[in-house]
Amino acid sequence: MSSLFNHIFIPITILLIFSKRLSIHPKNIILLSFFGILPDADIFLFHRATLHNIFILIVPILIFIFMTDMREVSGIICFYLGSHLLLDIFDGGIFLLYPFYNGIFYSVIELIFEKGMKFNIGISNDFIDMSQIGEPMISSENFGVAILLLIVILISIIIKREDIKKKKKT
Repeated sequence: MSSLFNHIFIPITILLIFSKRLSIHPKNIILLSFFGILPDADIFLFHRATLHNIFILIVPILIFIFMTDMREVSGIICFYLGSHLLLDIFDGGIFLLYPFYNGIFYSVIELIFEKGMKFNIGISNDFIDMSQIGEPMISSENFGVAILLLIVILISIIIKREDIKKKKKT
């Protein structure tokens, strides 16, 4: 699942679907899409650690909080970076708290035809081998995509409720 296609296509699709509702300009979604693969630049350093941790989100979050004129851009960047981390957690794991903690955070959720449901969340000293015996009906990678979609839907519902409350007050 960890591929150039998925780290760009999935977030772009989600953002474009909700762009009107979230008042996001589609041009910015496309132009900033390279942030979807930026964490993989650490392949030349310590892969899935150097840029695959929550600390990569600090600068865009601070920009979002303190520079109100940059909220759209920093929000899009946060979504791309955050979606990359979430998708990789379901594809072998990432060093989420690196350099302060060297454990690999991962999640494995699969429904195998031959074995039944497998659910495993944890911290490991090594990446998780995602290959299984049997054909998965539900895989960890797809579960990660589903979580991303649910988060965006939840945000959209919250924004819609706030809009309804504002209209009732006026």
